[in-house]
Amino acid sequence: MSAIATIKSPTNFHLILQQVKEAGLLHKRPSFYVIRLAVISVVASALWVGAGFVGSALAQSQWWIIAGFALAGLLGIMSAQYGFIAHEASHRQVFRNNKANDWLGLILANLFAGLSYGFWLRKHNKHHQRPNQIGQDPDIAIRVISFTTESKESKKGIERFFTERQGYLFPLLLLFTGFDLLVDSFAGLVRKDRALRLRLLEFSLMMIRQTAPYVVMGIMFGWLWAIALWFFMMMTFGFFMGAAFAPNHKGMPLVEKDSKLDFFSRQVLTSRNIRGSWLKDNLMGGLNYQVEHHLFPSMARPFLRKAHVMVDEFCKKNNITMVEMNLMASYVAIMKHLNKVGLSNNVDPFVCPMVAELRPRS
Repeated sequence: MSAIATIKSPTNFHLILQQVKEAGLLHKRPSFYVIRLAVISVVASALWVGAGFVGSALAQSQWWIIAGFALAGLLGIMSAQYGFIAHEASHRQVFRNNKANDWLGLILANLFAGLSYGFWLRKHNKHHQRPNQIGQDPDIAIRVISFTTESKESKKGIERFFTERQGYLFPLLLLFTGFDLLVDSFAGLVRKDRALRLRLLEFSLMMIRQTAPYVVMGIMFGWLWAIALWFFMMMTFGFFMGAAFAPNHKGMPLVEKDSKLDFFSRQVLTSRNIRGSWLKDNLMGGLNYQVEHHLFPSMARPFLRKAHVMVDEFCKKNNITMVEMNLMASYVAIMKHLNKVGLSNNVDPFVCPMVAELRPRS
């Protein structure tokens, strides 16, 4: 008896992937990142030099410490920009060589953003594999914030207090994102699933990054003021990172723990795009094209805008829901969802076009 050949029809993902490949949007653009890193480094260096001159000129005046806080805030923003490129290196967006990407990501994350690259890589890979899936995505398993009633009910004490008010407190909580990531980074270095020498290298680079600004600001503004400036720098860094990452999935549909969903639907229906502009593309590190980033995680940032046009047309043609809104509207949607969870005992997080796919019909 002869075998019967089974011809499988191409999936939505393979259809759009073919379009993207034919358009040459999966090529690498290392020059984009080299130029960008050079510009960021020049700006960061100019901030330190400028602060030194301003600090000398305004020493002990009423503007003296204002200049210090301005410096700390801008340095926090520049650290986030380094962090965005480290994130892209972790996705192999910069170079074709994986080792080159990893070394770039490690140096940028640990020495310039002050976070563990190894911790981020492990955590973020899990997120991309199962975005918004309960029990699988670490990005929806946060200490204070809850995305389901079950998560809220499991929290006690101070965590429960914040969770019940999480929608209102969301902008404030973003200020502590940097500290949360820093604690997780140090905790991740204790894990023994990576070589000791690599963990020691990461720890050393992180300590240089966290202590060097404090020492310099201590010399410039005094050691007590340096503590406040370091905290402000971390708060600015955390707010900027959190504000860029939060709109991507927060407040979007959650996937039940045991649900099976094809790759294209999983990535598109759980992600939210932010309407782009030149400024948003740069300040958000390309994360405003979250759907495209999740479909093609190794795609270099300069190609995301073109890919978005293709994905948008494909979704419209095939009647697939793709969420896109402006930045402020996304924050409002997030806060509304968090308030529903925090203030209600009967919240259904699966309210979306995906519901019919995820739930059995009675």
